[in-house]
Amino acid sequence: MPIYTFKCPSCKQTSDITQSMKAPVPVCSRCAEASCGVHIVEMERVWKKIGKPQFKGSGFYETDYKYKEKEG
Repeated sequence: MPIYTFKCPSCKQTSDITQSMKAPVPVCSRCAEASCGVHIVEMERVWKKIGKPQFKGSGFYETDYKYKEKEG
């Protein structure tokens, strides 16, 4: 199962949680214990900006075949 990062909108605490895509949104344990209905206890998913992977070395389409000119 994938690991997702969630952030609590009330206390700004982040946590990495392993769960399926169809699982319900996790609840912040700190806010759930401390609140009387004032805090938002459901955490929000954080979308990370991840760049394109860089393939180095031989054996990859990106490095070996993509820019090779046709012979003949």
